[in-house]
Amino acid sequence: MNSPSKLATLGDEFWALGLDDLVSLQEVLEKIIEAKQAMEGISEKIGQRQDRETSDDLRVIRHFLDNPDLELSGPESVLLGVFFKHRENIELLETRTLNVALDSYGRKPSNTTSTVENLEKKGLMEFVTGEDLHSHKTFRLTELGLNEARNLVGRLKRKSFSAVG
Repeated sequence: MNSPSKLATLGDEFWALGLDDLVSLQEVLEKIIEAKQAMEGISEKIGQRQDRETSDDLRVIRHFLDNPDLELSGPESVLLGVFFKHRENIELLETRTLNVALDSYGRKPSNTTSTVENLEKKGLMEFVTGEDLHSHKTFRLTELGLNEARNLVGRLKRKSFSAVG
């Protein structure tokens, strides 16, 4: 036997209400609808703002990587490159992919795998696969690494701003 739908059950309960109660219910429903519509609009605006922030982050990081006058150490280049990929929603990264990305900016360290391993020892990176000697290793930023990358971008922004001012 089929049970009545939730809406049919509510309809039956509403029918049993008096006119005054139904008018009050209508007012409550209108307020709920307005609130849900406002929340939907806020969610959309938040998504747009997050997209804009991501785009701004990518633009700034790309500027730092592409600026030949900005001296970056190997670990700083790797951290910026991995953070750039992270902001592109690429969580897992292979050393080979990172090599290609950094080389396109002229920022490839002499040994990316060793640099990533050193950053892993500091808790900034985490290896996921590829522990064999000759395989490309897959890794990701840790929460600590993400914070360090954000701090690095902040320091570079301040450094760039003070050089301009």
